[in-house]
Amino acid sequence: MHFSRFLMFKITSLLAGALLAAGAAQAQTTGTQFGLKAGLTNAVLDGTINTGAEPKNGFHLGGFVRWRPSARFALQPELVYAQQGCDTRVVNTVPFEGQIKLNYLNVPILAKVYLGKVFNLQAGPQIGFLLGAQREGQVMYSTVSGYKSEKVDVRDDYKNDLALCGGLGADLPFGLIVAARINYGLTDIDKNPVTRAIRDSDSIIGGLHNRSLEFSLGYAFGGK
Repeated sequence: MHFSRFLMFKITSLLAGALLAAGAAQAQTTGTQFGLKAGLTNAVLDGTINTGAEPKNGFHLGGFVRWRPSARFALQPELVYAQQGCDTRVVNTVPFEGQIKLNYLNVPILAKVYLGKVFNLQAGPQIGFLLGAQREGQVMYSTVSGYKSEKVDVRDDYKNDLALCGGLGADLPFGLIVAARINYGLTDIDKNPVTRAIRDSDSIIGGLHNRSLEFSLGYAFGGK
């Protein structure tokens, strides 16, 4: 899936745009601010057991509190609804395509270290509470009827997540914020009894983990 190359390309593109927009930026005031954010999520379920997994696009939406006691440091807890999961494509005699749709309520707690007046490095832990899960797609092919598709609730096959987050951001004039972040899941979220049995019989297979990229736009109330 060339995940690392994709990550570097997206972050580089975002920062190039932010540099053009931030040339005349002023230093952000210290203190506490509240804000909203939204953007694109590009997610995948990473693991040998998940054959045919490909990145899936979704969105995220939420809010944050930013406590900035000094010009160089801020602490930013967030509450974010995020669409995660993956696209799937399995090729046997004919290709079968589908999606695993996971909805999480993520709670990252980020430390932001400012490199100057505008740009910052972000890092911290994230707890993800699973709100729902659905598997959609093709499950059967017949030369008479073609593809058969289904939608199945698979909430019981997955669980909550603990992740590490890291990325780059820019606090622009008038309270505008842009950020690019990678969320690297640490928890094996697989609870499906069939795949668990397969993994128990082969220790090399390993677990199933959330991986996602977030590209966000936001607004901090009271920004200058």
